[in-house]
Amino acid sequence: MTIRIRDAVEADVEGIARAHVQGWRESYKSFLSPEALAGLSVEERVQLWQRALAEPEPRARLLVAEADDGEIVGFIRGGPIRGQGVDLLGTDAEIYAIYLLDKVKRQGIGRRLMAGVFDHLAAHGIRSVALWVLKDNLPARHFYESLGGTSGAEQSFDLRGQMVTEVAYRFELPPEG
Repeated sequence: MTIRIRDAVEADVEGIARAHVQGWRESYKSFLSPEALAGLSVEERVQLWQRALAEPEPRARLLVAEADDGEIVGFIRGGPIRGQGVDLLGTDAEIYAIYLLDKVKRQGIGRRLMAGVFDHLAAHGIRSVALWVLKDNLPARHFYESLGGTSGAEQSFDLRGQMVTEVAYRFELPPEG
């Protein structure tokens, strides 16, 4: 299966929403309760991604990983840091979300997605990027460390009725040029 990485378009919204929900269910099944995962809604995610595409931030980028058959099997969105966690992250930008379906993990697609957003951010003069990952999600943490990410601040909160802890990972981007 060949996977193409490209910028998302409005027609991708439902595919992104499906990958978002399925990605959550696959990636977090060992950490979150079945009730929390069952409460996820493709329809809610469609609305979230419609808003993201309707009000684009020029320095942000939303990429999709598309299979030969047109299925969205992963995506990433990153851009300027948002209000939540600004002090804890201490970076210029953040990865808001990155998800891959289990069937395409460990094929270099995550690296390609991250590189696409990192290159875009660096081209906009951004030098540091961070993201939040569940502390218990060791496969994701190892992935971020393999890309040169360093762990930092932690925060705990209620996620769909369950207390979880996230850890921040920071990446330094090389100067453009």
